[in-house]
Amino acid sequence: MAVPDNSLLPPPPSFKQDTSPTANADWDDAARGHAWIAANPLWQPRQHDQQTLTRIAYGDVRLTSPPTAQNATLNTTGLGRTTVRTSARCQDTVFLSDIPLFASLQHNPLLTEKPKTTYFELEVKSMGSNIRGSEGDAGIALGFLAPPYPAWRLPGWHRGSLGVHGDDGRRYVDDSDGGMDFVEAFRRGDVVGIGMVHGLPVYAGGKPRIEVFFTRNGRREGKWDLFEEKDRDQEGGDVGGLEGEFDLLAAVGCFGAVEFEVRFRAEEWRFRP
Repeated sequence: MAVPDNSLLPPPPSFKQDTSPTANADWDDAARGHAWIAANPLWQPRQHDQQTLTRIAYGDVRLTSPPTAQNATLNTTGLGRTTVRTSARCQDTVFLSDIPLFASLQHNPLLTEKPKTTYFELEVKSMGSNIRGSEGDAGIALGFLAPPYPAWRLPGWHRGSLGVHGDDGRRYVDDSDGGMDFVEAFRRGDVVGIGMVHGLPVYAGGKPRIEVFFTRNGRREGKWDLFEEKDRDQEGGDVGGLEGEFDLLAAVGCFGAVEFEVRFRAEEWRFRP
């Protein structure tokens, strides 16, 4: 029998991994995170004043550090720019924007009848050993989340959050396990960005169309539909909180010795949404 030629078929879809090869968090941290999430419901969206909306529009945004953060230094280096430097002793920590990048009551396409693109970038100054194939002694993750969120967990590991992780190149949506293969690991000098496009529903009364995309050095490198089906047996993967009904903050997580600069102003982005 002839062997079929599969070379023209599309690549297989990404599958959820059992664990990440570079995972540094243990199950106790995950259990504490799940318990914290269960005890702290999502905050309802706010009607933001014009000053806040103007800041969002012009990228006048900065990262904030959780009060529990240790071995980390934040500096505002300009309008819409924050530099973060951590030591090798830094445990998993998430830094959040001081105001939402997506204000639900003002940006949700179901209310405005206009699509909304939310995006930011960061430059990787250093990340651990920066040796390909290393054991993941440091990492940077960028994404979005609906607050509140446990300060010791990276974006994408719990409810109402998503993230692309630079130590393993995987994407996570409410997934405390292994994520899904997505892009190559981040390297020193990379300028990486993440965006969400909240679009109009295909039909009246339907869910909004939402695409998540990732860029590197000014070019799109990957994307996915937020509503992709998940495994029925998978506990995580819930997109609740990300669909436009809640305010969304920019979220950058890290562990180990890293240095990066986050940029919220469109004029300073490599990529043009």
